Amino acid sequence: MPSPERENQPSAFLWLSATASLILPVIGVLTALVGVFEAGRGQADGWYWIGAGVALILADMLVDWIWARPAISRSDEPDLNRRGAQLVGEVVTVIKAIDTGGRGAVRAGDTVWVAEGAKAAAGDKVKVAGAKGTVLRVERL
Repeated sequence: MPSPERENQPSAFLWLSATASLILPVIGVLTALVGVFEAGRGQADGWYWIGAGVALILADMLVDWIWARPAISRSDEPDLNRRGAQLVGEVVTVIKAIDTGGRGAVRAGDTVWVAEGAKAAAGDKVKVAGAKGTVLRVERL
């Protein structure tokens, strides 16, 4: 029976992919440079070397994309860098009146945000319904 520590270690394929991801761009750039040198000397096969170098760099990009894609698609905190989206559902205080169809300001925690949505007077409580950039969309309670 394999030990539990062994199961948590990367597979041989993962090590091979990581090594290829480190080596491919170096070999690709060197190959392309040889091609540039050969093409500069008037050798027709210089363009083949350049093409091979570019192909190696593209192969590295493909390995990186396949390897990184699962990590990019999942997150336990999808709104981490979207502060406005984190406020959706919160009840905030209007500090500058919001006119119908216009904008005002609300205080969420220690920050003042530009807000738009339902008409509200200063001091009213409103609920954050959404965020578009740094503008919060609010609705009456």
